[in-house]
Amino acid sequence: MDPKKVKRQLIIGCITTGATIILASIQAIFAPYIFIRAMSVLVIIVNSAALGAFIREMFIIKEKKMKSSE
Repeated sequence: MDPKKVKRQLIIGCITTGATIILASIQAIFAPYIFIRAMSVLVIIVNSAALGAFIREMFIIKEKKMKSSE
């Protein structure tokens, strides 16, 4: 695959996951039932952790590539 296409897909995936986190946050704020709030908060935590770990790994890979090219 073309590296630019892969990079674009990764960025779109991160933006989509971020939008999901924001929408789940809004749902958690306005949910009328405690159970739905609790499930929404759980989804927010899991999605945020996964997205944060993925972005962190991308920065680590980028840093390793920069060091290896020097």
